[in-house]
Amino acid sequence: MMPLAESQVLEINTDDHAFDYPWQAGMFSLTVNLYKTGLFPWSQWVEFFSNEIKRSPRRPDESVNDAYYRQWAVAFEAMLETLGLVTGESVEETAQAWRLAYLNTPHGLPVLLENANCSPAKAHHHHHSAPGTPIAVSPTTGHH
Repeated sequence: MMPLAESQVLEINTDDHAFDYPWQAGMFSLTVNLYKTGLFPWSQWVEFFSNEIKRSPRRPDESVNDAYYRQWAVAFEAMLETLGLVTGESVEETAQAWRLAYLNTPHGLPVLLENANCSPAKAHHHHHSAPGTPIAVSPTTGHH
């Protein structure tokens, strides 16, 4: 086997990672899992994704990952619409519901879709249990 010429070797940057945000990993995972269930052939996904990359290339203000997953999300939505699984209207309604859920969720709590229909003051409606018995109490030792 012949060694690779220096120009043929790809640099691997170990600081890079595939996903910048959890939603990117979720979008990737959802696509792969729906493919594995047989919902669509991979070639169909490649066609949608390739067309979107050509239609809407990376913008000057975008990182490579931001462009890639923007294109991925648009292509995935278009493919799901073509398959009759979603409509543009249903996607927008769901996105708006998540926006409202985010705005109505108190800081520090997980964002739940059910919070979309609550006012911010009412989103925190669950009850906390009373604190338990302290683990240990140290009496003073009497040393002065």
